[in-house]
Amino acid sequence: MKLARRVAVTGLGAITPLGNDVATFWRRLLAGESGVQFIHEFPTDALRSDVCASVSGFEAERFLSKKETDIYGRVTQFSLAAAIEAMDDAGLGGLMKADVPGGLERASGGCAVERERIGCLMSTGQGPVDIFEQQIERSRERGPRAVSPFFIPGVMPNSSAALVSMRFGLMGPSFNIASACATGTHSLATGAMMIEAGLADVMVTGGAEAATRLNTVAGFGNARALSRAKDGDPRRSSRPFDVARNGFVMGEGAGALVLEEYEHAKARGAPVYGILSGYGLTSDGEHLTRPHEDGRGVKLAALQALERAGLGPDAIDYVNPHATSTPAGDIAEVRALRGVFGERLAALPMSATKSLVGHLLGGAGAVESIAVLCSIRDGLVHPSLNVDNLDPELGPVDIVRGAPRVVKVRHALKISAGFGGHNCALVFSAPE
Repeated sequence: MKLARRVAVTGLGAITPLGNDVATFWRRLLAGESGVQFIHEFPTDALRSDVCASVSGFEAERFLSKKETDIYGRVTQFSLAAAIEAMDDAGLGGLMKADVPGGLERASGGCAVERERIGCLMSTGQGPVDIFEQQIERSRERGPRAVSPFFIPGVMPNSSAALVSMRFGLMGPSFNIASACATGTHSLATGAMMIEAGLADVMVTGGAEAATRLNTVAGFGNARALSRAKDGDPRRSSRPFDVARNGFVMGEGAGALVLEEYEHAKARGAPVYGILSGYGLTSDGEHLTRPHEDGRGVKLAALQALERAGLGPDAIDYVNPHATSTPAGDIAEVRALRGVFGERLAALPMSATKSLVGHLLGGAGAVESIAVLCSIRDGLVHPSLNVDNLDPELGPVDIVRGAPRVVKVRHALKISAGFGGHNCALVFSAPE
């Protein structure tokens, strides 16, 4: 069943370990550069992981006042920066208020868009972990009266959606979705639903995370989910589909996509990167952290997305998988995809974005969707890193390696999965 109101993607914004704008991120992704490095923020001797994929060169003062940087955590700051780039890209930067950092230079141009018809779903799975830790430590050291009065608004997971909405004066649906590592794609799917249902004409959607903190690394590490530097080189740590994979690399960053009702975008002459033509949302309903061995939840989500897009499996030209680099997760996902595509999977190009930028948790699905849309635009699929010896248990699969591959991407499938058994699949199609 095709969407009654088609949903176009008209703006992109990114803060990533490979660059703090979409153009830099995409250029370095095509070059096969790694954003993974050793953890320097805290000692790792007692931890099971010593690597991360951090954002560097981020200047919060470009987007926020000093008071705001004290209130809002790193994840909220990333969300705002990515959303500003996406709104500018979509030609909607003129909505930004002129009395905020960066506002004066961006407030020109204007547009005939009703703020009441624009919503925001900039989401995070973990929330502002840094603010939480800082205030708990302050309370422990100086007593509860030392806790900031801004602690609660600063630590709210919905602070990203709230800040973006306030910055642009958006009055449409605005809230946070938290579904672990499926958060970003769930936000895109839900934003599409809002437009499809007529509740909004434009939705600023996506996900972000900035959770590389001592306790989160310890927790994921003790759950045997994280990798360590391989052969003393952190860049070789994230290795989806490789026989030597042993866990994911925690990353941070944000991806923002402006979704817009197609005719609305066309009427105002907005650029269209692609159409979010289908989505599927399922649950495993079995285990908190382990997927079905046969990947049945992911398979069902992919089939739902294809059905909603009005497409058969043969129409897909490229798959951007979840591909975290965990032993069980990669196997289950490939089994799910083989259940969807059958023998064709052996010749269907796939590339694992997490091999270059690590796992951005709640931001992963949104940032990886941006990579998919750049592939549709440019006819290029980025390579995967560190797939030196393909795991034979996967069976025949076509992992793009070594260099970008020229692929005419008419329809692409993006997969995400999260702790709790949450699955989401998106189909992106080339614009007409």
